[in-house]
Amino acid sequence: MSNMEENIKNIIAKVSDLYHQYGIKSVTMDDVSRHLGISKKTLYTYVKDKKELVELTIEAQLQKHKEMEKDLCERKLGALEEMHIVYSVARELIQKLNPSYQYDLQKYYPMLCDRLSSFKKDHLYNKIKDNLIKGKKEGIYRSDINEEVISRMLASQHSAMSNMKSEDIRFFSGKETFEELFKYHIYAVLNDDGRELLKQRNFFQNS
Repeated sequence: MSNMEENIKNIIAKVSDLYHQYGIKSVTMDDVSRHLGISKKTLYTYVKDKKELVELTIEAQLQKHKEMEKDLCERKLGALEEMHIVYSVARELIQKLNPSYQYDLQKYYPMLCDRLSSFKKDHLYNKIKDNLIKGKKEGIYRSDINEEVISRMLASQHSAMSNMKSEDIRFFSGKETFEELFKYHIYAVLNDDGRELLKQRNFFQNS
């Protein structure tokens, strides 16, 4: 990787943190250059404008999702362990994410919002379905689960956030709401053996 590519990668990572913390609209290019400790002139040697910078942060998000999916596949975890990692990562992200981020993305960058939402919908559908099938094979999920229905429903619900009002986004992006919905899903799919395993692993207590 060249110095130029490394610098851009570092810039994108730091700017992504800024957008997640404060939202996109409120973070100006002046704010970005100050945060990075470089002049605006230098910043514009890497990106031509804010739109391109936002695009690059979205591309980085997509890549991160792909890398996480690849890592989970390579680790060959059990269904519950897999869900634990997804839960922990998502929980940490939500704690850092300003609800204004999603609202700003859908209002000011609708095409990017649609692309991210479409990717996440497909990504969630595949991961949820694969996890449900795996859990049934392991004998810890209910055998009567229709994984097609559940995976499509949950993926569509998550995708619908891109069209919600700001107050609804704020509510559904809250830490307590996320934890409650995650528990609702886990307890709904586990059978008795799965619930016992969940209890043994202290799933939520150790998160």
